[in-house]
Amino acid sequence: MFIKRPLYCANCGKEVNGGETIFAKMPAPENIVMVEIKAYLKKNSTIFCEACFKNESAKL
Repeated sequence: MFIKRPLYCANCGKEVNGGETIFAKMPAPENIVMVEIKAYLKKNSTIFCEACFKNESAKL
């Protein structure tokens, strides 16, 4: 059974599709083996799409 866990940009709210580049601000995982990466990202990170990350980086 496949459970879809969509990821969304924290800035613009756009759903990030598979294969797209994302930038995530998160603490380093404590466990070496991460079975379900998307679930970990949703729970422990702030995700930004590439466009929002580039726009924010330009302001620095």
